[in-house]
Amino acid sequence: LTLSQSCPATPGQAVKAPFVIPVALGLLDAQGQALPLQLAHWSQPEHGTRTLVLTEASETFTFVNLDHEPVPSLLRGFSAPVVLEHDYTDAQLLTLLAFDADPFNRWEAGQRLALRRALAAIRAIGPVPAEVLDDAYLAAMQAVLRHPALDAAFKELVLTLPAETYIAEQLDVVDPQRIHAVREAMR
Repeated sequence: LTLSQSCPATPGQAVKAPFVIPVALGLLDAQGQALPLQLAHWSQPEHGTRTLVLTEASETFTFVNLDHEPVPSLLRGFSAPVVLEHDYTDAQLLTLLAFDADPFNRWEAGQRLALRRALAAIRAIGPVPAEVLDDAYLAAMQAVLRHPALDAAFKELVLTLPAETYIAEQLDVVDPQRIHAVREAMR
């Protein structure tokens, strides 16, 4: 896992030193099971959430004793007030949405998935499709709704689609009517 940080120059401070950023994380397998965390220099694996500290502009953390690529659950518990850019695949986001122990990461995964579907439908040529949401996304949302341990208020938040203004902010060319039509189709 390679973590990098950057901060643009500000008046009076052209060069910024790296921040100290705590990154609480967990690893999940494709079925949503928590994986033990063991860095190459640790003698024993640890279970649950572990906090790594990023102190350089870029650092690489190598985890060992993993059979296949895990799904990282990053910045658990709001461990740092930073903007995270990570190119999760849809499969990874679906895993986080369905199984992550961190509620914010679950919500964020649902928002990213919904936004991807909205943007694809908005950018598509022709009329707005009647079904914007695919079966995998709907199944993940059904799993959230049926999860007995999740709070009803949390379920409501997860089901809330990204706002039209937020969707518009992601576009170079904004067509408010198409954005509205796509979001309504998603609803």
